[in-house]
Amino acid sequence: MLPDNCSVTRRNVKNARLRVCEDGTVQLFVPMAFTDEDVERLLDKKAQWIATKRQFFEQKSKIQLRRNELLLFGNRYAYFYSSKYQNKIIVNHESRTIQAKRNLLDISVQEKWFKSVARKYISSRAETLSEALLLPYNKLYIRNQKRKWGNCSKEKNISINWRVIKAPEFVIDYIIIHELCHTVIMKHTVRFQTLLRSHCPDCEQAQAWLDKYGNSL
Repeated sequence: MLPDNCSVTRRNVKNARLRVCEDGTVQLFVPMAFTDEDVERLLDKKAQWIATKRQFFEQKSKIQLRRNELLLFGNRYAYFYSSKYQNKIIVNHESRTIQAKRNLLDISVQEKWFKSVARKYISSRAETLSEALLLPYNKLYIRNQKRKWGNCSKEKNISINWRVIKAPEFVIDYIIIHELCHTVIMKHTVRFQTLLRSHCPDCEQAQAWLDKYGNSL
């Protein structure tokens, strides 16, 4: 019998795939011919790996926000409703406040606004970094990716997850530079890591921040 926090999906695939989610649940994608006994044997075989993954997610820190707070550029901003601003959203980076007539505490409204901020900021920053580092790209897309912060295609099209707008600026730079480096070297080889470090000396600190707080974005 499978544990309550484990789900099994049978698909027309050759090999089984196992995934541990941040909430500790386990997802199994297995071939159609896989029996319940096959699933149990696989779970027993991977028990230590599953435990290690769960421990990793448990050690992640969650950035705690108050009910009226939003996370932007790695900082907490207090949101205040104001009928004074009909069509504008006023962000004060000094006082770290956001004022708007729109209800930014509504998740759908908030997400739409975050995406617009991300599109404007990341587009500008990517262009600046691309020119400074001599790493040209083709097109830039702001995506709603579930498990990736960024991606680069063989056509040198870059995709960035809109949620990174909640991370500190040095982390956003790291994600953009990471994908720009992929326009030259697609795989994560030693040569790629050397190129990345040469253009982003604090890449390890940025990755450490994502490892620790990425589940808050």
